Amino acid sequence: MPVLGKALHTPFAFGFTGVDLFFVLSGFLLTLPFALAARSGSGHPLLGRYFKRRLLRVLPAYYAQLAIILLAGAWFVTWKPLGVATLLAHFTMFFNAGPDPVRPMVGVWWTLPVEMSFYLLLPLIAVFMRPGRWLYFLVISILMSLAYRYWAVVHFSTDSNLIRLAASHLPGSLPEFLLGSSAAILVQYCRLKSIKPPSALILDLMFVVSTAGVFLWLWGIVLPHGSQFWWGHWSMLVEPVVLGLVLSVMVISLYWGSRIGNLLCANRPVYFLGLISYSLYLWHFVVLQQLDQHLGEGFKQLAGMPKFLLSTVLVIVVSTLSYYLFERPFFKLRSNDKAVDKGVVAKYEA
Repeated sequence: MPVLGKALHTPFAFGFTGVDLFFVLSGFLLTLPFALAARSGSGHPLLGRYFKRRLLRVLPAYYAQLAIILLAGAWFVTWKPLGVATLLAHFTMFFNAGPDPVRPMVGVWWTLPVEMSFYLLLPLIAVFMRPGRWLYFLVISILMSLAYRYWAVVHFSTDSNLIRLAASHLPGSLPEFLLGSSAAILVQYCRLKSIKPPSALILDLMFVVSTAGVFLWLWGIVLPHGSQFWWGHWSMLVEPVVLGLVLSVMVISLYWGSRIGNLLCANRPVYFLGLISYSLYLWHFVVLQQLDQHLGEGFKQLAGMPKFLLSTVLVIVVSTLSYYLFERPFFKLRSNDKAVDKGVVAKYEA
């Protein structure tokens, strides 16, 4: 059991990297239609539908969770009385932007304005996806990210939490989105030019090497400097570039059909977790915190495996309820766009 516990603990200890993967995946998946339009010379995707689907994907579950925490604030230990400005920041997701960041009631909410910022920027970024423009735009954006992260370290030099909040906002995290976008541009270019993907062996090698690269970076660089990381260690400044590049290789290998990647990711449990992933992300921190607070010493003293299983089951149950109650009902509002989207894709493929 101790060996199994350590084996389970290692990937979950690196769970924060899921945010980096999510940013890269967002850049990749959302850029695919824009890259296809830019490279094929066709009109860009309909922006009204694009923004409608993005808002319906993010806002309902977030506002439902915010309402539950505010209404049950006496029970939720994450809740504290909010001033007007702080409450407005939560309603608008304006947490960690600007010179005076607002700390969100739920720690993981800091990623939401980062994601929403990219949604707003992507249609503007699309003008750089034509040949001869993208590489210059990518390099300038990476340099801007490095400078911004350094500014956050200097400006919030007395509080590492504020450094983390500020540095993680755009443009601090922009390289991860843009490297994901670069992967989308690459696969669409190969598709339009009828360039075949690499062999199955190369794709498996790409997946294995990129996965190993993530763990080597975390284990060999980030963990040894954990106490210094958010105080301005060089690895914090370049992490979006390093992880963005490595994770983009992983995403490409999965998109083109890595056998090892499909074995690990293309199965029913992973599909289901992917289905509820947004609610899972929103609720896991809150559920774990409530377990620790309300079950008392009995929960804290549980052995590693029972504690892990109980926590995992409850997080999945709550996340599943959130998905079916607050996410899925809004899929009907998005489903009307599917026929239009298929027609646009068919036009591009013709």
